[in-house]
Amino acid sequence: MLLSKLFSGAPDMEIRQLSVDSRMPMEDAIFFCLNGIKYDGHDYIDEAVKNGAKVIIYTKEIERKEKAIYIKVADVNKTLKKTANIFYGDPGKDIDEYVIGGNYGRCSVALFINHFLNKKEKCGYVGILGIRYDRTELKSSVTTLNALENLKILQTMKENGISSCTFEANASSLNLQKLDSIDPSFFIYTSTDTNSNESQLNEYFSYFRRYLYTLENATRVIFNADDVSYMELSDCVENYFTYGLYEDSDYRISDVSLSSHGISFSLSHEGMSYPVVSSLQGMVNVYNLTAAIAALNQKGHPLDKIIEGMKDVPCVDGVMERCDTQYNVIVDSAYDISSINEICRYARKAADSHKAIGVISINYTDGDNRLEKIMQICQSNLDVIILTENESLEGEVMNILSRCDRYTRKDARVIHCDLRSQAIKNAIEIMNQEDTLIIIGKGNEKYLNMGLGKEFYQGDRFYVQKYLEKRKREETDMEE
Repeated sequence: MLLSKLFSGAPDMEIRQLSVDSRMPMEDAIFFCLNGIKYDGHDYIDEAVKNGAKVIIYTKEIERKEKAIYIKVADVNKTLKKTANIFYGDPGKDIDEYVIGGNYGRCSVALFINHFLNKKEKCGYVGILGIRYDRTELKSSVTTLNALENLKILQTMKENGISSCTFEANASSLNLQKLDSIDPSFFIYTSTDTNSNESQLNEYFSYFRRYLYTLENATRVIFNADDVSYMELSDCVENYFTYGLYEDSDYRISDVSLSSHGISFSLSHEGMSYPVVSSLQGMVNVYNLTAAIAALNQKGHPLDKIIEGMKDVPCVDGVMERCDTQYNVIVDSAYDISSINEICRYARKAADSHKAIGVISINYTDGDNRLEKIMQICQSNLDVIILTENESLEGEVMNILSRCDRYTRKDARVIHCDLRSQAIKNAIEIMNQEDTLIIIGKGNEKYLNMGLGKEFYQGDRFYVQKYLEKRKREETDMEE
């Protein structure tokens, strides 16, 4: 594409690519000097020119080099969005984008929407599990792609007949304006970790406010009315809907039933009530499923059809995932305290009068009394607590375990086990078939970061299945 078609008054120079990464080869490219948290693109202009950039888009005072054309703009991010949409043919115009933000539940809501839409059309996905569309699956090292990558993948999806796409968005990615290049049809907010301190929460919400103010009026925003985010963020937009237990919610949840077999609840909207039944586990999935249903309904799909189409929705790998039909063993990647609290409460309710057992990751520092809060939650809900490694620096695991002792009641049954796979083995050995076991911290991630880089780890589900199979064989031998 000619530069003159991207910038008025510019020469008729052929532009073959756009870039925000000075390290990459960029023959005949435009380089945009973006500001990041750690890096400023203006500091890497020389490297970009050396690697082939022909045009530099900048906003600060810089020393110009003769090898490139320099175009000064008021806002590099806004210029990037405008330029990239022209360059890539405005791919988002033909694709419905669902952006899902919040602390916990982003991946689940994204994949629930994806599951329903793929029965009717081709729906893509971009998030922590990578990039998926049609029969293509690509790995990604980040949850959210940068602004250019998002448009590139939308262009590719458009060429492959994709008509909708779900995007995961954490707070830091919104702060870095990674999703500013697209104008989503929907923005869905899931939940907030309210155990962060006031300063952290204020900073966290400031990122979402900035993003919400950039959205077009056509974007429909969906808030969790039971979450603190509703009061913090709802004044940033006009066109929004709510879901939750709160009686004035547009999509109201009531009559919730949780068991080891799944969830059931009533969903009311515009004077009509609908029964919802799913094999998904825990209250968190009541919210996640409702968020997905609300967005799809706002798109125009009838509620009864959505609910019917969600009956077979699978759980997300490593998110409130039940690993066995005979034993109630749940693995979850929960990190924030609110999520840990929710899962521990689920274990207590599911176990009923039987034992609730937890394998709990304790890589956390003691900042904000984090260890104390986790121990209080565990001791309030679990009969047996097995503390183990997650991603602590090598050699520190036992030290962190010993620090948990100061927050342990004398009557609590707490076991220290520094090796994670052994902790799971111990839990399987002590549980009965009527008990509930939760394993928190990794989900099905295939690595442990022990301070010297990522070390391969088979995954929590692998060890659950390994030791459950061993136990079942032993039980069968005893019966014979």
